[in-house]
Amino acid sequence: MRPMLFALALLAVSLPATAVGQTAPRRPAARQAAAYPDGLQIRPFISAGTTWFTASKTFKAVLGSGQGQDFGGGVNLTRGPVVIEAGARRFSKSGERVFVATGGQVFPLGIDTDVTMTPLEVTAGWRFRPLFGARVRPQLGIGYTRLRYEESAAFAQDGDDVDESFNGFHVTGAAEVRLHRWVGLAGEVVWTSVANAIGDGGASKAFGEDNLGGTSLRVKLVIGR
Repeated sequence: MRPMLFALALLAVSLPATAVGQTAPRRPAARQAAAYPDGLQIRPFISAGTTWFTASKTFKAVLGSGQGQDFGGGVNLTRGPVVIEAGARRFSKSGERVFVATGGQVFPLGIDTDVTMTPLEVTAGWRFRPLFGARVRPQLGIGYTRLRYEESAAFAQDGDDVDESFNGFHVTGAAEVRLHRWVGLAGEVVWTSVANAIGDGGASKAFGEDNLGGTSLRVKLVIGR
């Protein structure tokens, strides 16, 4: 009798643990939050940057430097990780016309010259998963450039001044740091090519340079999520 009671007691102790082990529900896997808002976001921005021109010898001879600063702005549209951006920038500087002798020696002519470039850019980009607690948003893009080039000089004769537009393309890499829910600050590297734009005469022909592109470092203030 006692062995039977002892066996029943052991069974009574083991049954609840077994039942719990068999019926405990599994927790569903946590769903990973979306990296970016799914809805369409319209985000205006302003920018400032420095460009190291591909035609550096020509710009240095005429304007005194192979680099220049520009300012601009625009708007980008985002939906999830996809970015479509349209913007414009403006560079303007005064210099003087020059004569380039054989061997590359530059002789200033004392004729004041103003150079203005206005690139219009349309970019398609992809934002990668944010880093550092969603505060840093890396991005790559590629796009179309339409550049207006203007050059005017004192005492210019008919046909001497230039006002033309050229087609090109650009590649970008950026990282946007979120300062606030509605404000971001982005650093951007842009390589632009606008080939066969100059080189038919003057300093650019002497130096064998025909590309109005360059490599730019820019800072953008972005308003929006």
